[in-house]
Amino acid sequence: MAIKAVDYRGVFKSKTEVAEDVVKLSDENFLAFLLFAILGDGSIDIKKKRIELIMDKSKHGLWSDIIEKIKSLGFRERDGEYKMEYAVNYSKAVELARKIVSDQVSKALIEDLSRLLDAEKLKRLLVLASMRIKPLGRSMIEVVEGIRMNVCAHNYSVELRVHRMDYGEAVRILELLRNTGYRDAKLSKRSGRYVVYLNIDAIKKHPELVAKVCEVLRRMLEEVISEGKERRARSIARAMARLSCQ
Repeated sequence: MAIKAVDYRGVFKSKTEVAEDVVKLSDENFLAFLLFAILGDGSIDIKKKRIELIMDKSKHGLWSDIIEKIKSLGFRERDGEYKMEYAVNYSKAVELARKIVSDQVSKALIEDLSRLLDAEKLKRLLVLASMRIKPLGRSMIEVVEGIRMNVCAHNYSVELRVHRMDYGEAVRILELLRNTGYRDAKLSKRSGRYVVYLNIDAIKKHPELVAKVCEVLRRMLEEVISEGKERRARSIARAMARLSCQ
């Protein structure tokens, strides 16, 4: 029996053509594409509420338009030594997981894939989609017009923080805060992101901030007590005492 070589050139599309086709997908079909990307080159962390995609740097230019579409879904970019990392965290990760599993196109794929014995990532995606999340903005206050900062209680203290990936934008917020009277605002880099913050001593100097922060801390305390998180409750209560919350 003779073995005949078959020339498949021209049958399969080039990587460039595939990338162009992906960008043109409808929102539903793009979620199905993203599902396969996550199950293939991605990871899902239930504990951290995190979905991550990893891409070789050699593909970054070719997939630039797809990357922008991924970013529009809440993914943040991190430049690694050899790879590019794209991650979405916490409530945004849960919301994205819910979108994927409820999408009609993805739902049919999930039903088929769930029959496989090794479907650990898929199981984690389903768990993530079912997790409870708190409404966005509940722990945020407006410090100056257009600038909302997160109230972050930790280690028996509290900070007001705003995170930015872009250094120039972080500097703009820092200068705006300082020019508006919050001279003790500071800027640091944490976990690859720029953080503009006011620590507890800076907050104490502004009674209007103390009132707003105390209101958020009271809500936080009620929630953690109802959830039975005693250590977290003690930390928040101590922060409230340091601010003399009524």
